[in-house]
Amino acid sequence: MSIKVKFYSLFKINLKSSGKEYQIDDEITVTDLISMLDDDYDGYFSHKLLDAGEIAPGSIILINGENVIHIDGLDSKIRDGDTITLFPPSAGG
Repeated sequence: MSIKVKFYSLFKINLKSSGKEYQIDDEITVTDLISMLDDDYDGYFSHKLLDAGEIAPGSIILINGENVIHIDGLDSKIRDGDTITLFPPSAGG
């Protein structure tokens, strides 16, 4: 099974990548995906996306265009063929 992870904004710039594809054996959670990304990017994603084990304010995690905070948060299921889109927290005016 295959999933696509797309990086946007500073993720794309800092990592010099627009995303990554993973082969998974079974459905996983958003928490599992962040752990997989951390393994590949030296803990970068949990540091940027999480705060005290929760989604950091301003971080956006989408599964097939739907924000995970409207599904099951970090426990949201990721399945074969899903596209996960990640935006880092942003600020400014």
